[in-house]
Amino acid sequence: MAENIPSVSELTKRIQLVLESSFDFVTVQGEISNYKHHSSGHRYFSLKDENAQISCTIWKGRPVKFQMSDGIKVIITGRISVYPPQGKYQIDVSSITPLGQGDLYIAFEALKKKLDEKGYFASERKRDLPSMPMKIGVSTSSTGAAIHDIFSTIERRFPLAEIYFRPTLVQGDGSAEDIVHAIHELNNYSLDVIIIGRGGGSIEDLWSYNTEIVADAIFHSSIPIITAVGHEVDFTIADFVSDIRAATPTAAAELVTPITIDYLFDFIGDALNSLVSLTTDKIKDEQDKLDDMSGTNISRRIIEKIKMNGQMVDDYETRNSQNIKRSIAFLSQRLSSLEGHCKSLNPVAPFNKGFALLESDGKMITKDDTLGNYIYIDIVRQNEKANVTVNKVIPKNN
Repeated sequence: MAENIPSVSELTKRIQLVLESSFDFVTVQGEISNYKHHSSGHRYFSLKDENAQISCTIWKGRPVKFQMSDGIKVIITGRISVYPPQGKYQIDVSSITPLGQGDLYIAFEALKKKLDEKGYFASERKRDLPSMPMKIGVSTSSTGAAIHDIFSTIERRFPLAEIYFRPTLVQGDGSAEDIVHAIHELNNYSLDVIIIGRGGGSIEDLWSYNTEIVADAIFHSSIPIITAVGHEVDFTIADFVSDIRAATPTAAAELVTPITIDYLFDFIGDALNSLVSLTTDKIKDEQDKLDDMSGTNISRRIIEKIKMNGQMVDDYETRNSQNIKRSIAFLSQRLSSLEGHCKSLNPVAPFNKGFALLESDGKMITKDDTLGNYIYIDIVRQNEKANVTVNKVIPKNN
């Protein structure tokens, strides 16, 4: 019986034959999204409207007579094809012409012009970062790669810094408002700088950072803000308003740690060597004076006074050396303590102990929310997720 059941490849090939034989050339209009110009020369993007989208490919060598980017409305002509490795259908584009600018692009440009005229982008209002920030605020998703990149980079470069992390929604309904709340909450602490951002995504994924309420929150922040939204090629309204725009979350973490722990230790070492050199020179000068005076006919009392001063110089050298060693030992102990503290603040550390998050439709269920409000929930652990149905909720007596 199994001999009559087709394999995945055979079924996909049948679907491919049906699709490609049923459609010759098609012409369709839509808005470009998730555009990527691959290093191979091929171009990949999605063509979408408000209800659907379809993958499109422009092979290397086919002419494109305008600058493609997300948000541009276009008319394309091509053949329907199937890409078996991913089991999806797509349009192999033979021609593409711009129809106009997409709604998101138009909204982006309109808000950009409005805020520019209000002075939100003026370079003279942007603030410099402190030379050695010790308290760093971070606003991003608790589950994305961005938080890992920021934490690991700061810990590697300058573990003495304290990180104040505020987990934040970065896309979807309510995310713009949550970003605003995060900025306001972090401004309640005596921080040196704040990083806000997220990993890469489509223009729709990044749209919360293109809203006027987020721009207002950044503009009115009393603490300098670094934005790190998306990849190097992504620019948002938040990037234009912020004090500094970083190309990636990792780059933002590097910007807030201009002085590394290695540099600090080198500085202490140089200061120690300079102090030892100055002390040695001073001792030599005093000894030379003693040598010059020893052959003269000066009273023994004066000679003894000079010798006593020489001994005092030796004592100063010993005490200075001991103080320096104690300072280095204290800094090393402080470094170890802060390193442990940073690790304890890792937002994903509870996962290693077996704790889990409760989510519904991608949103975290807080401790003040009752499970009785949900029918389906997701239990998220470090390496797995379980979908469960809530049948009964039993209140827990305190």
